[in-house]
Parts: sequence; structure tokens; C-alpha cells
Amino acid sequence: MSDDLQQRLDFAVAATQRSAKLTLEYFGASDLDQSTKHDGTPVTVADRACETDLRKQISDAYPEDSILGEEFERKVGTSEYEWIIDPIDGTISFVQGVPLFGTMFACMKNGHPVLGVITMPALDETIYAAEGLGCWHTTQGAMPKRAQVSTVDQLDQSLINTTSMSYFRTPAHRRLYEQLDAHAKHTRGWSDCYGWALLATGRVDAMVEPVLSIWDFAAAIPIINEAGGRCTDLSGIETFESCELVASNGVLHDQLLVLIKSQVGPKS
Repeated sequence: MSDDLQQRLDFAVAATQRSAKLTLEYFGASDLDQSTKHDGTPVTVADRACETDLRKQISDAYPEDSILGEEFERKVGTSEYEWIIDPIDGTISFVQGVPLFGTMFACMKNGHPVLGVITMPALDETIYAAEGLGCWHTTQGAMPKRAQVSTVDQLDQSLINTTSMSYFRTPAHRRLYEQLDAHAKHTRGWSDCYGWALLATGRVDAMVEPVLSIWDFAAAIPIINEAGGRCTDLSGIETFESCELVASNGVLHDQLLVLIKSQVGPKS
């Protein structure tokens, strides 16, 4: 599988970087064509252009694979592989002219994420990984370097990141946010996919995201794991079915789970 996985990873990196660059043609435009989806989040012509391009590349290279993207209907294939696309993760950042947005691209085998790529086109930064092949980071066109999570092992010395406090919607989640802020050295809201890149490269120590869709985190799972971190849901279960994720450098994970469970309790 390793040769096939390496080929798929090479394809995914090149495809993501190509499609992500399309979004820069629209970034900062004053007349950006956008609308609001049923969940209240924006979608733009750039989202659709990027996903359309990625879908075409997949269909050309792997026509038997399934495709699940945020903006268009699922394509059901005949192989054991499915590609997961988030064309612009951080569309709010994108429409506000903030460069902390990116394209997330993952491949799952029999429902399990085996590779992931995150490209931040406005920052010229890409991070990617596949199971058993390590996690790699490149920026400004430099040669890729091995990515590694931090070694911070005490919660009171950690920097915990999340996309937005607005995702902590229930009273229990609001209490959790307050406790994370109280127990960490720092908390920040560096948004969306950029947080996964920061965690995998040791620039933050943990991410807590209580509300997600599969395309928001499928690429992050292999990236964080291959960088030496750990990913679970808020109950500590290593599952890809929950719409929530706690990701950390690994050594902080149990401390985080104790704090989280004290506020939201175990999953029923």
C-alpha cells in the first residue's frame, strides 16, 4: 500500500496547491460573488471554482474513487477510496480579506483518513501527511521539512487554539471555553485550517473544536497523527464519526480530556 499511498499523496499535494491558487484570483475582490448557505455560513464563487477543479483532477487521476465535497453533491465511486474536499476552509476569513484560509484535501480508505493536505495559498504554506510517511511542511517555496508537534507537557504552560468562541454554543461548551481559558497559559482563535497547521508544526499545543463537519477535519487527522500528536472526540474516543475534535501534541491530551469531561461529561 505504501507505494500507492505515496503516489496518492504526491497527487494530492500537487492538486491541492493548483486548485487553491484559483482562490487567490478572487481574494480581496470588492465585488466578490457570495451567498449564504442554510447554516448561515458564506459561500463564494471561489469555493465553487476550487472544488470544481479538484473534482476534475480526481476524476482524471482516480475515476473509480468517490468524492465528497462541501459545495456539491457526493459522487459515489466503486473503489474503497473517497476524497474529501473543503475548497475554502475559513470562508469568513476569505471574504473579510484575512489570509488565514486554506484548502483542505483528504483521502479516506474504507472510511479511515489515510492522507491529508492543507494549503494556505495567501501564505504560500502547505502541510501534508500520509499514514507511515510522516508529516511535511513547506512555506515560501522552500524544501519540505519534517513537521513535529510541540513538547509542552503542562496545561498551564500551553497555548490552546480554537476557531471561534461562537462554536461553543451550549451552556456546557461555554463553561468549557472559560475553563480552557483559565487553565491554559494562552488561548487564541487562529481560525479554521490554519490551526491544524499551527498544531502540527509546534506553534500551538492543542486545538479544541466542538462543532465540525467531516471536511473540516478529515485532512487534519493524518497530519496531526504523523506529526506526533493525538486526535480524539471530546470524550477521548478515536472516532471519525463525531462532529467534534480535540487534537493535541499528545503529552497534553489526557490533561485536556480530564478538564473537558469535567465540563461536558462523557458521551452517552
